[in-house]
Amino acid sequence: MSIQSFTLKNYRSFVDRTTIELRPLTLLFGYNNSGKSALLRALPFIADSLKGQSRTPLALNSPAIRGSHFSDLLSHISGRQEFDIELSILDYDLKWTIRRFPELRTHVVSRYLINEQTNVQWLAESKQKNKYLIQTDDVSFKSDLSFHGLLANEDGSDERIPNIGDTKVEIDDEIRNENIYVQWLTSVRKPPLRNNPFKGAAPEYLAPDGRSAADILAYDSIFDELLILPKVSSWYEKNLQQKIVIEEVAEHFQIKLQRLTNSPCKVNIVDVGEGLIQVLPVLVACAMASEGYTNMLAIEEPESHLHPQLHAALAEHFFELARQDEPPKVLLETHSENFLLRTQLEIARGELDPELVMVYWVRQLDDGRSIAEPVVFDSKGRPQGEWPRDVFYTDIELSRQLVQERRKHL
Repeated sequence: MSIQSFTLKNYRSFVDRTTIELRPLTLLFGYNNSGKSALLRALPFIADSLKGQSRTPLALNSPAIRGSHFSDLLSHISGRQEFDIELSILDYDLKWTIRRFPELRTHVVSRYLINEQTNVQWLAESKQKNKYLIQTDDVSFKSDLSFHGLLANEDGSDERIPNIGDTKVEIDDEIRNENIYVQWLTSVRKPPLRNNPFKGAAPEYLAPDGRSAADILAYDSIFDELLILPKVSSWYEKNLQQKIVIEEVAEHFQIKLQRLTNSPCKVNIVDVGEGLIQVLPVLVACAMASEGYTNMLAIEEPESHLHPQLHAALAEHFFELARQDEPPKVLLETHSENFLLRTQLEIARGELDPELVMVYWVRQLDDGRSIAEPVVFDSKGRPQGEWPRDVFYTDIELSRQLVQERRKHL
């Protein structure tokens, strides 16, 4: 199960209601400090808050918010002491208002709606923070609730939450049992060690900085599963004519690149170009998503340190993922013009359904508010929406100035 869309209001610089629809390929573009990273990191943060492992509604220990306090998550522009989260998930539309109570040094769910029918509203003073009124079309009653993360647990009522019509639907339990997970990767990924110790088993997921990519590849090779390693190696083989080789050295292993020309020379991956190191966790995450280990990816600058020529090649890798029968939802933050152009070209050629792609142009207004403007493509790959005409104008302008300078010396 994956999140179809998420909406934020009064969250960091996003004062106004901002919705991000998640498609098999969703791209965030925008200038530096426009709010792209805050939007992308909200997705793993929300997923962590849905796990029910926090004694407060929000998982403030989530790596995605980097040690933020609740007050850090609020917009400093509006001055409001609450913000809203909305999710479209399964067949439900869920809405929370999370309010700060400074005197208790905590935050609470002050309002909770499910499909606009079940309305859980804050009733009592802060000293009775678990008292809620449950309202549906058919019933209204009080209940003691506690929120472990964003999902409610009942403390003292025979009624189940929510009660919609005559059917008791335990939505929160249903979501909790789905174990929602977002594989998040930051823009700066750590390289593998030169000599990696065997740890007994491969980790279930990658760390946000890409650690454990080496372990996943090594154990995939050792147990002859051949699910992840071939998929990752194929990108290097196709675009660099090199393959990934796992070599065991006593209780350690090394990841090396070897040319396809049967050259005996193998180079430890820590000694190759930074771009080829940075892209390794990205490719591992994609391979794991293609095999169903997770169905949501959130990746910052997947093209980091790669030569622009390889940006298109990386885009093609995401196209393959998007064309799967049951594709994962992928959210990418990128500055790459080549990535975008290759996406438009794939659509124009009829090789990629434009319905699989969504782009958001994220920008900050003069008053500090950020907005995310949706852009879709027609069948010819032409953007439809508020796409700024001069977004990639710098390259053209520099080329024009260079031609002018050369003409001066003719």
